Amino acid sequence: MSRDLRSNLPELVSKLIQMPSVNPPGYTVNVASFIRDWLSGLGFSSEFREYAKDKPNVIARVGKGKPVLILNGHMDVVPPGDESRWVYPPFSGKVVEGKIYGRGATDMKGGLAVIMTVFAELAPIIEKQGSGTLILSATADEETGGHPGVEALVRDGVLIGDAAIVAEPSGSHRYYIGEKGLCQVRLVTRGRPAHGSLPILGDNAIMRLVRAINKAEELINEFNRGIKLPSELADAVRNSAEVYLEAARASGLNLTLSDFERVVGTVSFNPGVVRGGSKINMVPDYAELELDMRVPPGVSPSQVINYLKSGLSDTADVEVLDTSEPNYTSPGELIVRLVHEGIERVLGTTPKPIIVTGATDGRYFRARGIPTVVYGPGELAMAHAYNEYVTVDDLLRAHDVIAYVVRRFFGLEG
Repeated sequence: MSRDLRSNLPELVSKLIQMPSVNPPGYTVNVASFIRDWLSGLGFSSEFREYAKDKPNVIARVGKGKPVLILNGHMDVVPPGDESRWVYPPFSGKVVEGKIYGRGATDMKGGLAVIMTVFAELAPIIEKQGSGTLILSATADEETGGHPGVEALVRDGVLIGDAAIVAEPSGSHRYYIGEKGLCQVRLVTRGRPAHGSLPILGDNAIMRLVRAINKAEELINEFNRGIKLPSELADAVRNSAEVYLEAARASGLNLTLSDFERVVGTVSFNPGVVRGGSKINMVPDYAELELDMRVPPGVSPSQVINYLKSGLSDTADVEVLDTSEPNYTSPGELIVRLVHEGIERVLGTTPKPIIVTGATDGRYFRARGIPTVVYGPGELAMAHAYNEYVTVDDLLRAHDVIAYVVRRFFGLEG
C-alpha cells in the first residue's frame, strides 16, 4: 500500500487543487469532506471541528499515549488573480512535464497531500507497535490568520503534542525553525481645518503625518541598533539572508547579503496604507498611516510599540492594530534534529535551517510550547504566484524526508 500511495501523490495533489478553497471567503467544506472520505476509504476515522461557518478542520489520530507528533497543513488558498495570466486554468491541477499546476499547488495542497500520504502509510505501524500517537490535521483559514483553524484547535487542546511538522513549502533542503513576529500599528495625526486657499489658518494633519512617519523610521533604526539576537539562530539568519538574496538577484535587484541579514535580524518598517483629507481645497484635520513591522526573535512587539509611543508622544497617536510574537524552535530540539538528519541522509544534501519573515500556523504550536518545524514540498517563491506549480520530484523528496522523520520519532520497525 505504501508504494501505491506514494506513487499516487501527483494524482492526489491534482484532485485537491481541483477543489477551490479560495480565501476569502475561505470555505473548506469541499476539501475537508474529500479528506474525510479519502481517510475513511483507507480505514481511518476522522472528525470535523468547526469554529467558523463552512470552515471545518479535519482531525485524524491513531495510536495512544506519548510521544505525540502532529502533521499539519492548511486547506485554504489565496485567490488566483487575473486568470488570463495563467498558462493553465488555476484550478485544473494539470500535470505537465513533471510539474503540477494550479492555485495552492505549492501553498499548500502539495504539502497537504504529502502528510496525508505519510499518515496513511505509517499509522497502521504506529497503532500495531503502540509507540505513541500520530495526528493528522487539515486546517482552515491560514491565509487570513488561522484563527478558526490552528489557533482555535491549539487553544482548545485538540492539537496538543510533543512536536509538530507544518508542511508549508520550504524547499527540499531547507526547513524553517522560526518566524518573525507581527507588529502592525496606526499612526494618527490631527490638525485644524481651513480653506485650501488660506492654509495658514489651518493646521495640516497630512503634513503632521509626514513628519511622524519620518520620526517613526528614525526611532525604529535607533531601536534596531540595540537588538541582540539569540546566538543559536546565527546560522539560520545567515541562511535566510542567502535565500532572499538569491531571489532578489534572480529579479535583477542589486542588493547584498548584509541587506538581507538586516531584514531578517531587525525590525522592518513598511508604511502600507495612508489616509487623510476629504477635498483637495481643504486643509485636512485628520490623517493616518497603517504601519507594518516584522519583529525578529528575541524582541517583543510590545517593546517596539512602547518605543514608538514614547518617541512620538508629541507628534502622533499610536494605535495597535495587530501583533504576534516572534517565535522559534531551538536547533537542539529532537524534531529539528530529526528533520536535519532526514534531509542529510535521505536526500544526501546539506540541510539549512531558516528564519522566515512572514507567518505560518507554526506560531500557534510554538506559543503553546510545542517544538515545531516547517518543512514541505515546493519553493516559497512560487506561493501566491501566477502559474503556481509544485514538481513531482519535490513531492517525493518531501514525502521521503517526512516519512523518515516520523519513523525515527516513533522508533518504527518494518
